[in-house]
Amino acid sequence: MNNNGKIKKSTVESIVVISIMALYIVYGIHFVPLLMLFIPLPFVVLGVRNGIYTNIISIIASSLIVGALLGFSSAASLILIFAPLSIAINYCINNRKSGFDTILISTVAFFLSFLILISFEGTILNLNFVKQLEENFRQILAMQIDMLNEMGMTKYEILQTADLLESTYKTIIVLIPSLMAIFSLSVTYANLFFSSIILRKMGYGTVNLQRFSRFKLPNNIIPGIGVMLLTAFIIKKLEIQYHEALLFNLTFLVGFIFFIQGLAVLDFLLIKAKMRLIFRILILSLNIVFIPISSIIFFIGILDTIFDIRKIRRPKSL
Repeated sequence: MNNNGKIKKSTVESIVVISIMALYIVYGIHFVPLLMLFIPLPFVVLGVRNGIYTNIISIIASSLIVGALLGFSSAASLILIFAPLSIAINYCINNRKSGFDTILISTVAFFLSFLILISFEGTILNLNFVKQLEENFRQILAMQIDMLNEMGMTKYEILQTADLLESTYKTIIVLIPSLMAIFSLSVTYANLFFSSIILRKMGYGTVNLQRFSRFKLPNNIIPGIGVMLLTAFIIKKLEIQYHEALLFNLTFLVGFIFFIQGLAVLDFLLIKAKMRLIFRILILSLNIVFIPISSIIFFIGILDTIFDIRKIRRPKSL
């Protein structure tokens, strides 16, 4: 195909994606907010097919159309939160980064854009994310207490339940950084996963995304975690501000990544046992829901990191 043909193809595809995504975003905002998490997906596909600049121009154009319909703040928010993720995934795919590097780079990009968006809302719109969340939790707690009263529970039982719920909400607020990181990872993986499927259907085999069952942490993760925990411990001893929240978040994230590796080991074993996909998904979901089982999965993740249970670690070159 000559240059004029390529430009024409790129332009037509961009116009189609921009038009569809503008409608998709408006529909998602008003009716199905969950759809918003997949906004980067078509732009990634478009960018891999026609170049990363096409991705950038298209996502900005779609956001501007949405901004004309819903207001400037909506357009700015969409660009701030989703453009970095879309561009990061596109860049990693075009440069044939490994699956782990692609997820890491894209997750960091999305996480940072999250922080920028929160800062933007605080500065321009005068909204405090944490205070807004605390207010929402107070409203939810009040509603739950009213429900408990209607159920005929004693004052003592209501007080106990209220204390438990309040403690849970406070824990969630402390864990906001970790939860944001996990959310960023989940959204990144979902967009990368579906992008890889669509691109392979289109004949693009450049997406290097390994199966979940073969997910593994870097070989040097244990020393790295040791250094981070030691640093957090020193910060605690020095009584630096927010040291407890830092240590709590770090411990939570470490537990999460080993839990994910443990799930990957379980999935690997289920595949070896020739378990059907639907049953594998069901078993993995049950392990996520039930906390006692989750603790076992966590330790399996640690053991696999140390001893390579699946024997998938690359041998060190001499």
